[in-house]
Amino acid sequence: MGNTLTMYIARLSNELLSLAISEFFSIVNAENIEYNINKRIDEFIFFKSSEDLIKLLIIRSALLIELGKVIDILTEDDYLYDAIKNYIDIDSCIDVDSIRGFGKKNAFQIQKLFSSMGIRWRKCKKRIKIALIAGLAIIYEVLYRRKEVKFYDREPHHRPCYRPGTMKPILARALVNIAKVSSKRQEHILDPFCGVGGIALEACNMGLQVTCIDIDKKMIDGAKINSNAYNCEDKVEVIQSDSLYNIFRSRFFNAIVTDPPYGIQSVPRSQTLQNLIERFIYNSYEVVKRGGHIVFAIPIHFENLIDMLLNDLNVIVLEKHLNRVHGSLTRVIYVIRV
Repeated sequence: MGNTLTMYIARLSNELLSLAISEFFSIVNAENIEYNINKRIDEFIFFKSSEDLIKLLIIRSALLIELGKVIDILTEDDYLYDAIKNYIDIDSCIDVDSIRGFGKKNAFQIQKLFSSMGIRWRKCKKRIKIALIAGLAIIYEVLYRRKEVKFYDREPHHRPCYRPGTMKPILARALVNIAKVSSKRQEHILDPFCGVGGIALEACNMGLQVTCIDIDKKMIDGAKINSNAYNCEDKVEVIQSDSLYNIFRSRFFNAIVTDPPYGIQSVPRSQTLQNLIERFIYNSYEVVKRGGHIVFAIPIHFENLIDMLLNDLNVIVLEKHLNRVHGSLTRVIYVIRV
């Protein structure tokens, strides 16, 4: 018989919901840990699993906002105060969240009734969350809530070597996760346009092996400095090379995760962007193991070009996600299965 599974709830980032959903399932499927999905309501996923998966999600996830153990699911027609008070004690504190305005009146009344307990969220021993959405009151004990400090010291401007335009760690981590690699098996990824090593740092932080290559010596020197600064020298190999991968044997890597250059000053003078991406895709197929994945991001105005290129190469796109960086830059994130 299998282990007894507990019902949990994951609240994902609503700003990057398709990417967050992909990240969640990529993590849980990569490690071969037993789980069962109960239901999904917008950014909330209800699932049964063991504590092993919970610990893994907390360590690896970038777009997991909150994680909790489900206590009860009620309708807003129930008298919520009487129901909720059965689940709290002197060491508990209550946080009520009206999701996109659902149950706003009830949320205010519940929060007001329980605020007299006066226990601060950070100090209470048992944190109870009530999320009101679509006529339901979801009650759960919060086990994890994402804090920005999780990524603070790896933000581009906090690294020893900084490069403008570098991908932020929260997105870099999500890209590594949707490559569906196993940290328990310490699988090996390649970043062929690594710059100063932002993706490599996130992969290292999750226990993965990384080969980080770039044609620019300044970038390689920066990647080495950053890698050493975050104690990743044992997991990150840094090599100056182009994206042809001639130095690697066939089917060596479990996945490729990268942010290719796309600015006029970033693409090598001897290349066009189309030629660069074409060579990248073609050669990536030679070094990634069968069943592995290639994940890369490209500005949305190159989407039609990349789609035609992938179609000409008979490449099947497994997933596409949009990431709005700022007013003038939206990325398309591709996931390709080899």
